[in-house]
Amino acid sequence: MTIGQVKNYFVDKENVPCPLTEKLVGAGYQQISGGYIDRARRVGLLVDYTKNQPSQYWHLMSFCDRRDPNKPFGRSVVCGELIFWKAETSQSVPSEVLKGLVDSIITSVDHHESSRPLFDRVKWNRQIQRVCFEHIASKVERFNL
Repeated sequence: MTIGQVKNYFVDKENVPCPLTEKLVGAGYQQISGGYIDRARRVGLLVDYTKNQPSQYWHLMSFCDRRDPNKPFGRSVVCGELIFWKAETSQSVPSEVLKGLVDSIITSVDHHESSRPLFDRVKWNRQIQRVCFEHIASKVERFNL
């Protein structure tokens, strides 16, 4: 699966309802800094997990637009909320499985920093990738045949 194939598959998914992703991010499961969060701040986008901003659609498109479309979209992309959004909007993982994953993540809050809940993102990003990545890749590759 290449970056171009991923973009081609998801480019029309901006307005696909993603209530489970919204629940996940709204619970605080969003990067605090670095990567797409810093990029969003640099371009003046709102960064607020309670409003699911920036959107995972923007996250994915800005990632794809800055890279060679012929390069692989591999497992080195570990952002859990992005992978989760891709699984939900592509319907490549059953919603019951995603709901269970969201519930497990949300109830696993390690502690709060100020008013923001913090999660073991290494653990949960790996779990999201383990549950979702191959299903997403399969759907994207079939679409691009």
